[in-house]
Amino acid sequence: MTHLPARIALVLALAPALLPAAARADAPDWQLISETEDPEKVISWYVDTKSIVQDDDYLRALLRTSWSVPQYGPDSTAYQSSTYLNYFDCDARKIAYTANAYFPSEDPVGNPVHAEPEQPVSALRFQSVIPGSAGERRLAFVCNFRSKNFLTQAGPVPRG
Repeated sequence: MTHLPARIALVLALAPALLPAAARADAPDWQLISETEDPEKVISWYVDTKSIVQDDDYLRALLRTSWSVPQYGPDSTAYQSSTYLNYFDCDARKIAYTANAYFPSEDPVGNPVHAEPEQPVSALRFQSVIPGSAGERRLAFVCNFRSKNFLTQAGPVPRG
């Protein structure tokens, strides 16, 4: 029993090193899917691959757009990234989005400067993707996951 305090000290010493790994397990896995080529204003689109799930007749995924220069909302609030929940109708080649959140930096961290509530799928407006557009690249990327074995049924939406 004399070694117990030494073991406790060792566990306490290792705990901070283990904590970041546990935190990363819940962190979004942002995969870059497309980017503009204008060096003056780069727009990047990402998908959190951990968030892609089957939700009834659709695939659902958390997406992110980041801008290299600030954007401004209707009230002149600056933001440089947004996250939003997309629903993909892979067969009809349509996308709908909801639950937009806007962040002051290129990475969606901290509290958003503006957030819109998630709407039910029945209230969403699905739009056809335009060939060659960023929307078409998002649709193609996410719909490739339709046949993946790890695809799960919808549950709580992760935010990132």
